[in-house]
Amino acid sequence: MTNARRCCGLRSGDLISRVKSFLGLGAKAMRFRQFTDGMGNFSMLVPAGWKCDEDIAVVEGKYTISFQPPDGLSQFSVSIDAQVPPGLRFTKYAKSELESPSSGIYTPVRKSSFHKMPAFVREYCYTSGGRRYFGGGVMFFSGAIVYSLSWSAPQAKQGAQEGLFARMKDSFSPSRGFVMRKATPPRPARRNGA
Repeated sequence: MTNARRCCGLRSGDLISRVKSFLGLGAKAMRFRQFTDGMGNFSMLVPAGWKCDEDIAVVEGKYTISFQPPDGLSQFSVSIDAQVPPGLRFTKYAKSELESPSSGIYTPVRKSSFHKMPAFVREYCYTSGGRRYFGGGVMFFSGAIVYSLSWSAPQAKQGAQEGLFARMKDSFSPSRGFVMRKATPPRPARRNGA
């Protein structure tokens, strides 16, 4: 397995480019807008010119909202699992979701925290259509909802995009909106005098 950190390594000048991008000091200073999820589960800053795919379908309490720049080469996605069972063992859940072959990209995750919530993070690189990409993600549990943030961009844009993705991620604010629970059957009516 390729070490994700090594394959996405820094090139000369990348650190300065990343800092400028994060601070909005680059040639293309980025403007952001506030985005609030229509289901009320989160809000975050999104680059003003980016498209949002809000055409979502909630399937078994899960849905994803994706954001892309006009060129469509980069992406930042937010996946929500609002139908978690009571007593969820988050470590087991996160590892099975993030380290399974069905997740599309296999890379080990490491335990972390995100806004004081338990989290797992990962970084990776991959090739698609002859182009190298870098990506990353963080999955965390609010106590009621599992959130998964993921991002990817062409490796050639890594210096500029990492600061942008960091700003989007750091601005993420979970909220308690649409929370699904499995329905419980109604209790039988009490009979009077019986």
